[in-house]
Amino acid sequence: MVVPVALGVVLAACGDNADPEPAATPQEALTRLIGYIADDKGEQACASMIVAAREKFGPDNDAKDCETAVSSLSSRITDKKAFREMVPSGLEIDGDTAEVSGYCGEGWTRADGSRSTLRFDPNDLGTLELQKTGDGWVIYDYTGQKHYSSCGG
Repeated sequence: MVVPVALGVVLAACGDNADPEPAATPQEALTRLIGYIADDKGEQACASMIVAAREKFGPDNDAKDCETAVSSLSSRITDKKAFREMVPSGLEIDGDTAEVSGYCGEGWTRADGSRSTLRFDPNDLGTLELQKTGDGWVIYDYTGQKHYSSCGG
């Protein structure tokens, strides 16, 4: 009987109730996230978000949960290396909060500052909001791209 209880504790630590994995900077949190998405590492990607953001990430990407959304998004990436190398150039930091929005392709660029030529890139994720905690930066809110109207239209 002790084994199932111990196993339940281990599984709970990996599930939706786990604390997010903080990063030293908002840029690190975001580049880590897109790397996890590119590599189809749903558990790690979702672990970088607080529970409320994880719970929105799945449905906002037409998936049942965060990890399924990561897998679905990863399958849309045609050039994983180029996707991973995108930088959050539109990141806005205001004290202990930060935000990057891919609306109209403005939030993420290639390292040289040029716009992406990828069919699916981090701009297609939508808006990611971050907050600095005592341990570092975590993704605390998410709004999927589907909530935005078309650009310029």
